[in-house]
Amino acid sequence: MARMDWEDFQRDHHRPHLLVVSVEPTTAPELPVVKADVERLAVRLGAIGNYAIKAEGITVYAAFEDNGDAERFAEVFRPKQITRESEWASKAWARMDGAALQRIADILGGVRLTTKRRRFSPR
Repeated sequence: MARMDWEDFQRDHHRPHLLVVSVEPTTAPELPVVKADVERLAVRLGAIGNYAIKAEGITVYAAFEDNGDAERFAEVFRPKQITRESEWASKAWARMDGAALQRIADILGGVRLTTKRRRFSPR
């Protein structure tokens, strides 16, 4: 598994799988926090292929080389619609709502990488 830059991933992978997640501003944290959690989720779910994640506006895009990785993400986000297009092997649309946030928190163990931590100061 390797996390890749979005542009590099697009260039190197023909017809990957795409998950488009619309972030609800009223229930979800800020977009950079959501993106960081989605990246951690890819690691926790054991992504075996290359993948790339980008955030734009109120949307997070997650692209996967491997169909199994895309299916594991779909189990978490429960997309409302899945299609096949010329550019994508599969394209799924989901919402980041309270239920999705809870499923992600359960998988990540309730610990967020993006929380502020106290600085360690040696004695």
